[in-house]
Amino acid sequence: MTMHHDLPDALRDQITRSRIALSLATTLPDMPLCLVNEAFLTLTGYGTDDACGRNCRFLQGPDTPPDQVRAMSDFLRNDGQDDARFPVLNHTRDGRTFINLVFMSKLRGSDGVLRYVLASQFDVTAATAAGTRNRDDAALGRHMTDLRRAAGEFGLIMADSTDLIARSISTLARITVRDE
Repeated sequence: MTMHHDLPDALRDQITRSRIALSLATTLPDMPLCLVNEAFLTLTGYGTDDACGRNCRFLQGPDTPPDQVRAMSDFLRNDGQDDARFPVLNHTRDGRTFINLVFMSKLRGSDGVLRYVLASQFDVTAATAAGTRNRDDAALGRHMTDLRRAAGEFGLIMADSTDLIARSISTLARITVRDE
């Protein structure tokens, strides 16, 4: 599920094991994905070879509103903002459209330099009932708690509190990857 071999093992393991759809992009030109997990592949219908090495815009289509794309681009260019969420009209491999609620978090080294962008994806197309949103909140909170625990064991630094993440799906933890 990866094309990038310089990833910290703890980060790779946590992304790979997560049941939440996750993708990781490098800071190379056009920010290609270097790691996607099984949940991402299930959500999008694409294979690892289809996703890794490409910018995630391959999920967009001609009907994806330009303002949604612009909001994500603005976030990525804004060095003063480390995480944000975006609803984006995306397409699965078989052409089905879905509203993807994307949470992006910039991962920086201890020197403050951007190393990766982590994104979690939730299909919120049918998520009109509060129960679905609450379930997603709880799943994200549990995942981030596990990630925080493993990160500490493997030398990764995480900021923001787990209880804040569990309280609101609108907050994704900032993760800092220490230089190796």
